[in-house]
Amino acid sequence: MSAPWLDVPPGILAVPIGVAFGVTLERAGLGSARTIANQLRARDFTVLKVMFAAIVTAMLGIFWADRLGWLDLSRVTMPTTDIVPQLIGAVLFGAGFAVASLCPGTACVSAATGKGDGLATIGGLFVGTLLVALFWTQLGAVAERAPHIDATLPADLGIAPGMVVALITAAAVIAIWWSGRIEQGSGGAPTTSRTRVSPLAATAITLGALAAVTGKAPLASSRDLQRIGSVIDSETDHIDAVALAEWVRDRKPGLRVIDVRDGLAPDDYRIPGAEDVPVSAIPALRVRPGEIVVLYSDGGGHAAQAWMLLRLRGIDHAFVLRDGLQAWEDDVLAPRKPDSTDAAAMTRYRHAHELSQWFGGLPASGSFREAPDSSVASSGRTVRRRKSC
Repeated sequence: MSAPWLDVPPGILAVPIGVAFGVTLERAGLGSARTIANQLRARDFTVLKVMFAAIVTAMLGIFWADRLGWLDLSRVTMPTTDIVPQLIGAVLFGAGFAVASLCPGTACVSAATGKGDGLATIGGLFVGTLLVALFWTQLGAVAERAPHIDATLPADLGIAPGMVVALITAAAVIAIWWSGRIEQGSGGAPTTSRTRVSPLAATAITLGALAAVTGKAPLASSRDLQRIGSVIDSETDHIDAVALAEWVRDRKPGLRVIDVRDGLAPDDYRIPGAEDVPVSAIPALRVRPGEIVVLYSDGGGHAAQAWMLLRLRGIDHAFVLRDGLQAWEDDVLAPRKPDSTDAAAMTRYRHAHELSQWFGGLPASGSFREAPDSSVASSGRTVRRRKSC
């Protein structure tokens, strides 16, 4: 299920979400620099409680929406992780946070309520952004290459996503409870901490515990791996585009789709859910036992190189998308009805037509169609074709 009720322009959702976010911060008291300053002095843990509660609520909501089929996580953008630049940014951000006692979000809330410190902090944000833009030629070298693409805690730790959800939930509940005890002991802000477990905490603990049980690692079983032969060319280790589309749609356990093209721009088209890993980074790619890796490029050259590098590392379940991204565009995004009446060909077309509609493609209803501009593909996304493999 792709949650069509979420398929609305981002601009329409941005305003009400932003307003709700600002109102929530203000009602929680985070629009006041004094509240944040007291958090840094370990006197008032309102910030910790609000942020931990928000993180756990969003995490549990997204996890269970994904498990119940209400949300397609393959369509959720994953920010790139670049450790060194982000550590530098964290230090600078932390220093500004300590000086202003406001972060960007709370500064906007403070400014919106007419507080001078909020307006001053917003001014500082604009000045800092301008300085970074002016000196990006020098500063950008630090963030030139992101060594950790599509990084997630479950993959990095090698444990199931549900277990990570359970651990973070437990940490949040303990932190909120413990901070309440500290506030009581220091005579700080009033706290609602009790020896009994509140209904919200009990709900979070329950959902987290269930996540640990049901959220198993997305690995392929031995039976799944045995069935690969029906869609894989055993001699060349290639996979058909329509078969891959079915795997992506059905969210096949353990499936990882890797785009090995070099120098991809943010608006270059990618197969939904694909990771950007250039050939040069393939030797360092972490592949867990049981994962099925499908590699693709514009043609087959780069994908074949990446396949060979993985095979040399002893990774057996690595495959190449036959005819690359062009096959995906022709067979999945814009399949054409065959001229013949061959039953097998018609069955394949009907299946591809169904998949194309699911991916937002442009299936042809007849044997002849006015081919759209080849640079345009599903969902209005631009497909920037590359001549290299």
